[in-house]
Amino acid sequence: MRLTEEEVTRDAPHDASQREASVESTDAAKLPPAAQASVLRRRALRRWPGWLRRLNPQRLSVQLALGAVLVALLPVILIAVVSLSVVFSSINFVQGAQLADQTRQTALALGQSGNLTSAAILNTGQFRQGLAVWVMDANGKLIVAPSVQTQATLQPDMSLILGALHSALRGTPKELTLPGSTMEAHLPPFVQRLCAAEPIRAGGASNGSILGAVALTSLPDKGRAVVIRYASGAQQSITWTVLATLALVVALAILFSRTITRPLARLTLASARMAEGDYTARAPMDSLRSPDEVRRLAITFNEMAAALERDVSELQRQEELRRELIANVSHELATPLTSIQGFTEALRDGVVHDAVGRDELLDMIARQAARLRRLVDQLRQVARFEAGLEDGAGDLHIAPLALPTLIAEALAALAPELDRKRVAVVNTVSADLPDVAADGDRVTEILLNLLDNALRHTPDAGRIEVSATVDGAFVRVQIADSGPGIPEAEREHIFDRFYRMDSARASATGGSGLGLAIVRALVEAHGGAIIVDERPGGGARFSFTLPIAA
Repeated sequence: MRLTEEEVTRDAPHDASQREASVESTDAAKLPPAAQASVLRRRALRRWPGWLRRLNPQRLSVQLALGAVLVALLPVILIAVVSLSVVFSSINFVQGAQLADQTRQTALALGQSGNLTSAAILNTGQFRQGLAVWVMDANGKLIVAPSVQTQATLQPDMSLILGALHSALRGTPKELTLPGSTMEAHLPPFVQRLCAAEPIRAGGASNGSILGAVALTSLPDKGRAVVIRYASGAQQSITWTVLATLALVVALAILFSRTITRPLARLTLASARMAEGDYTARAPMDSLRSPDEVRRLAITFNEMAAALERDVSELQRQEELRRELIANVSHELATPLTSIQGFTEALRDGVVHDAVGRDELLDMIARQAARLRRLVDQLRQVARFEAGLEDGAGDLHIAPLALPTLIAEALAALAPELDRKRVAVVNTVSADLPDVAADGDRVTEILLNLLDNALRHTPDAGRIEVSATVDGAFVRVQIADSGPGIPEAEREHIFDRFYRMDSARASATGGSGLGLAIVRALVEAHGGAIIVDERPGGGARFSFTLPIAA
């Protein structure tokens, strides 16, 4: 059953925690003190509720989300502060410009009328607009002022208001901010109360004599309801916009972190499966949602897993072959030793009295000893393979070599076995074949191994064919038998060390699974190559090359 992406993402941390707990419970005592403290912290963390454990700041998803939120938080706050500053600055600027214009219009009207206390001019709705009116005559005496209650409210600003009126009496208009506005904590921040003072000139002329001064000031509380309502609305709009933006940033940050951590969680799960011995585990590929770096990491992980699976499979196969080799070698050693021991005891006990019988026993002992020697030589070369000498050939003594002679000698050495099985040998090697550059002993070993392999797999009254041709700068030697042949699927491994195509059959025919591996190593040590294919008419055909002597 395949896990869905949601199940993988949900279960990966839980599975990882279980594996960590198992490892920590076993190995915690072996760790240094600092590592033991880290183990204890992780154990304590696993006792937290699931939702709280997901908020652990040590998790990559939490760190990515927090990082994205913090990166976005600073510009959002900066934009909000700038927006509020611009809004309230605009409000204050417009409010100040309107107040200064109203003050100039009032001073002009009073100058033209000549009546500094004209109710018709002063009671034009300024109080309904949230303004207080102050009029001072040329002697510096307040002749018009707000009510006592209003003056009590404006008491913190009285010195500034009177100072502005005196400045206007000297012919200098004055506009200022009343710091007493900061006392109004219930008002929106930065919304200022303002004061504007203008001189009152006779006839309203710009160069007329100064009759007095008029000042208009902002009133607190409900007197500025429109301005306050506008400022409060702007402040709330910006605040809610900032909060909505932050919420969107948090949501996008969580989504962004999941796009990275989800494939990493699946990669972690695949790694955990490999750690548990499942070398077929692979990281799922999601080319549409995973970042390029994470996708390349998954590809690299899968390549590493495939290589590791191949290596482990090869090691397991080699170990299996090694165990099989030990069993086969034990059997191969026991068989000739048993024969030698039996024949020797027969000679020692005088069971055979005639000279012909004793000679036959001695011949049998000699054949079994030769078989033992051949097996020991193969084991020695395998030991050289295991020691890192991959050619298994040691030092080669290269010299011009006549192959027809060596082939004839190898066939002569196997003549008794060939006669016993009534196997016919067809040797078509030409006597004028060019010499090869090779080591005579090693080539003899190659020929004996291949001929012995052909003899063991050729049925009684069968046929072995030996031929040689020139192939470019090489001489190609072919040895074919009329046996059952080698299946194409087996040819890939036939030259592997310890490999035997059919264990039961090889045991019956006396094969150890080493000869062909040694043959390939010796051929390649000479600079040649060896292959196996099917003989026309059935059977196996081995073909190897040796370089022609210069």
